[in-house]
Amino acid sequence: MLNIDKNDYVYKIYNKSLDLCRYENEINAARNIENIEFEEHKNGNKWDRVNHKCEIEAKKYCQSIYQSLKKLKAHDVFIFEADFSSENKCLAHQEKYISFERKEQLQGIINQIMDYQDKNNLVDYHPNVNSISGEIKNIVDKEIKAQQKKQWRVYKQKKEKQQNTADIVKIRNIIHQSLQPYHKDYTNSPKQTQIEAYFKRMKKNNGYDQWGKEFKTSLSNFLWLPVIFRYSESNQMYEVQGKLFHPLEQCPDLGKLKEELGHLLTYFSKPLQQTHNYFKNLHYNLMHDYPESQTQKIFDIKSNVDFSQKIHAIVKISEMEIAPNSIYSGQWHVEGFSSDNILYTCLYVIEQDQNLTNGKLKFKRTPRSDDFPTATNSQEQGAHQYCPSYEYLCDPYKLIPLGSLEIKENLMIIFPNQNIHKVKGIKNITDKPLKRKIIAFFIVNHEDQPFTVNDVQFIKPIEVIKEYRMKDMYERSKNKQTEAQSFDYCEH
Repeated sequence: MLNIDKNDYVYKIYNKSLDLCRYENEINAARNIENIEFEEHKNGNKWDRVNHKCEIEAKKYCQSIYQSLKKLKAHDVFIFEADFSSENKCLAHQEKYISFERKEQLQGIINQIMDYQDKNNLVDYHPNVNSISGEIKNIVDKEIKAQQKKQWRVYKQKKEKQQNTADIVKIRNIIHQSLQPYHKDYTNSPKQTQIEAYFKRMKKNNGYDQWGKEFKTSLSNFLWLPVIFRYSESNQMYEVQGKLFHPLEQCPDLGKLKEELGHLLTYFSKPLQQTHNYFKNLHYNLMHDYPESQTQKIFDIKSNVDFSQKIHAIVKISEMEIAPNSIYSGQWHVEGFSSDNILYTCLYVIEQDQNLTNGKLKFKRTPRSDDFPTATNSQEQGAHQYCPSYEYLCDPYKLIPLGSLEIKENLMIIFPNQNIHKVKGIKNITDKPLKRKIIAFFIVNHEDQPFTVNDVQFIKPIEVIKEYRMKDMYERSKNKQTEAQSFDYCEH
């Protein structure tokens, strides 16, 4: 079921503001104009007090609506629920998710892959971006500073509190995009000229991505590479075409992993197309400081994408281990940067210890053109004077809440990469480490970004790949641009 966001939050706030504005106008109209000076002299700031009363009421109303929305089941998310035919209005902690029919086969092959990594010194635990220092940090800082000098408009980046979770959570990368990105200095590719031209075009796009988020183009020259899944008419499923994951190329069980991932993506494919059919027609106004851009439409190449024959997906499989007596929360983020061209996330929580509790996957989004309840030239457009929260929502650096879902085993969801999201409050109250394992497909726009892992040869040993992974991480963390695009290698 695709639980669509119908903008109820914005409209409720706007209508409340409109009611308060009309209320004040009625009071003003009822005043005896001839006695205004006498009344104001007699009653002091009586009419200012009316205005103040409306402002207080508006503020309380906005807060109550906001708090109620945060408790709702996530909007703009396709949820694989036990009953597709009827609308489930239960809260998130009462959801009953569908169990994937080939779960045991998929779990078994992932365990075999992990055994192979153990035996061949290929186990990879993801580094903490806050721990990066030394030569890599100095190089990236110098490059970023030089590139920013070339920009005609410089934005101050908001300083965020660093969250060092190294003692709370340990992430094991089973398959992770950070270990096989394209970079002209670290990889060979017969399509290097085309890929570099693609980077150049993306960086000339003024930082607007297909979801209307501003200044999201990475200054980095790393490109996350998807895997090709092509539909087989004979086998009635999607199958991996070519490479899957460079560090596992010699693994004898890699073919079986490709097969099981093909089955899983086939399970996701029809709901993915349904989700895309809804979102591909949405056009977003670019909401920033320049009036001439208020009605500008984004060139929506995503509407040409069809997933019926092939899907390009960045594959991630990871295991999170949470320390005893700890609580883990991530950062608000979207996946990748504009150059990575990610349209959707298909997420499957395949394993989770039962004693991990209280975890939520929360969602927000940036404002879009249809959030304006009235036309810009409407006489009632000023009616939100009593709802500063309404103006707050129409700021591109602010976010509209979309609700949340409980994180638990068998959760399967699809959501667009317009949805800023974070993990909140996963709790381990036991005296031993607890784990959960996820599989994610980051669905790439293959019409706009056609390059895949098959187009690149990885010529460096894994130790060098891990070193330039650190450079990629730090470049991306330095290019957050706005609070709507905070970057982290988030583990959902």
